Amino acid sequence: MTNKVPFEVGDTISFTKTISESDVYLFAGITGDFSQMHMNEEFMKTTPYKTRIVHGVLTFALGCTASTMIQVQARSPIPSMSYGYDRLRFVKPVFFGDTVTAKYTISEIDQENLKSYAKMEVFNQKNELCVVAQHILKFIPI
Repeated sequence: MTNKVPFEVGDTISFTKTISESDVYLFAGITGDFSQMHMNEEFMKTTPYKTRIVHGVLTFALGCTASTMIQVQARSPIPSMSYGYDRLRFVKPVFFGDTVTAKYTISEIDQENLKSYAKMEVFNQKNELCVVAQHILKFIPI
């Protein structure tokens, strides 16, 4: 069995989901983040956003789903784990009811250290970039 990163630069996958009010409330319950930015519609009407926004970390988590999907797609004979995310930015708010697409694209392979680097981007239904990060995936030699 060869210990090799099973991707090539340019490999990509995407995941699309409409974020519902229930998604936001369940996420708030799990994390304990009940910020009025996410929970209080009347307060948010007084802000430039005019309505509640989705937790940035919830939107980011959909990119993590795409990361898992590309690993499944690769059918690697060696296990892998997330080594971390760099340059994570929430560049545009996501609102309740938005349909977002997380796109995960392999940008670099480090065979010597058994790592892959990927650009993770999340776009809204208007194709506006909302979240961006670089993901590092580490493969574990058997």
